[in-house]
Amino acid sequence: MNSNIPAFHYYDDAVFEQENDMLFKKVWHFVGFRSDFLNDNDFIALKIAGTPVVVQNVRGEIKSFLNVCSHRFSIIQQEASGNRPLVCPYHGWAYDKNGIPSGIPKKPLFKKFSKEELCEMKLKEFKISFCGDLCFVSLHEDIEPLENFIGVFYDELKTMSLSLGNRIDVNSMEINANWKVIVENTLESYHVGLVHAETLAKLEPSGLDFAFDKNNSSWTSDLNIVKDKGGYKKINTYYSPRGYDIEGYKHILIFPNLLISSTHGISFNYSLIEPITPDSTKFTSYVFTTVIDSETTPIVIKAFEESLIGFNRQVFDEDKTVCQLVQQGVRHTNLSGKLSDEEERVHHFQKQYLKFLENES
Repeated sequence: MNSNIPAFHYYDDAVFEQENDMLFKKVWHFVGFRSDFLNDNDFIALKIAGTPVVVQNVRGEIKSFLNVCSHRFSIIQQEASGNRPLVCPYHGWAYDKNGIPSGIPKKPLFKKFSKEELCEMKLKEFKISFCGDLCFVSLHEDIEPLENFIGVFYDELKTMSLSLGNRIDVNSMEINANWKVIVENTLESYHVGLVHAETLAKLEPSGLDFAFDKNNSSWTSDLNIVKDKGGYKKINTYYSPRGYDIEGYKHILIFPNLLISSTHGISFNYSLIEPITPDSTKFTSYVFTTVIDSETTPIVIKAFEESLIGFNRQVFDEDKTVCQLVQQGVRHTNLSGKLSDEEERVHHFQKQYLKFLENES
């Protein structure tokens, strides 16, 4: 198979802007987990297609707004996450759960605002939806329902999310590579033998058990770790029974930039790949173990969690190195890449990506 995406798509400024307008403004974006918004005023602030967005628990409702004050246009929530009221730090304008100004300091110095005028100053609101405990936001007013967007993987993702227990690690880094380079790297195991020779390759993932639905895809693989044998038996027993239980490894892409994986239904990884510039990307990995009904953590489980954290971080550091080398190379070729059967998910991702840029989606 030939690669569908020409090399300049991985570094060209005009293509990057086109991606924001034609792709990222028209899809559902993973933001975080329901547990990130448990308390009143819990929030996450981020940029989607360059647009500042805040997702916040406002008096018990999880809402999403443009993170820009209606008064003099300051950014409202200035940290990536936290807990504070929906109040602009510049002049103190406060907003209610509908995004309407509800508190204006020194209000008598302004002309008297009518109810209609206050509503006209409402923060722009964005659509928000959940798949189990996974929170998604879209900037597109006519976006299809999240269940349709995720398609055949929806029920499985819901079950997986409701099985999440302890969040044992959050690993965030900036990678000097285009976001597509990083996504494509996660979609194939062809590189595992060389890049991850001392880590992932030792688990012996293999095979072409792919599934495709709309823009999304998955890969299922056996591993050389058997759940109920050897040293892993104690770990498997501790985390049993569990709501999501599989043999081996499952990896799912929710287009365009959310990667979800699980090993035996015991551990889970959620990786979010957020474009910054054509040549740089924010990569965030969330690692969980499955939920259990136990108040104590045996030493063997603590050791397992520490090993899992170290393993994931080492794998992603190895990926970071190779993705940055790819980014150096794409500026120096006019060739089309070649894809093997093992890279079929890359081929599918590229086709779906081009549909958006060609406005065929």
